[in-house]
Amino acid sequence: MSSQGLSNYGYDISMAEGEDIMFSADSALLTNQRVIVAELRGRTQFGNKTSWVDAPIAESMPPVLKNGGKTSRKNQGVKLTVIGGVLISLQLVPFTLFGANIFQAMGDIIESIYFLVSMLSLTLGIYFTLGSYINPKPHTTVLFTFPGRDRDLVAVFPGWDNSDAEELGKVFRRIRRTV
Repeated sequence: MSSQGLSNYGYDISMAEGEDIMFSADSALLTNQRVIVAELRGRTQFGNKTSWVDAPIAESMPPVLKNGGKTSRKNQGVKLTVIGGVLISLQLVPFTLFGANIFQAMGDIIESIYFLVSMLSLTLGIYFTLGSYINPKPHTTVLFTFPGRDRDLVAVFPGWDNSDAEELGKVFRRIRRTV
């Protein structure tokens, strides 16, 4: 495939003579001579242009696939936050408005357990909800290590055990055996 063909796919990468594309994905491109991955450090995109980094396949170790990120617990977090808020309100509203502690008549142990359940529900709910926004989504990372170089190449694919990432590893090993 020529470099003109790469431009049609949204890649701005020049190809060497005799270089053929063996694998193509959104974040990685594998030719019979090079590994090309999308730049992650700056994550800058100018329009449809993505910054790409490449290295010769002959210098690379076999890629290592790792799963990362966390699944979202936003729904559980919201439910626990609401339950904790309601339980705390059932104790605070009567005490604030009427000066009466409705759980005091049930005994100190029941009141303590009620307090612990309500505060744990609220705390865990907030933790799960915030964690869903802060933690990265599930993804598969493909790490290409280059001995003697100061920098390795990383390609990231969405979801755990991504089939494209596994296919990239298989194609890389096949090409590496022929180099």
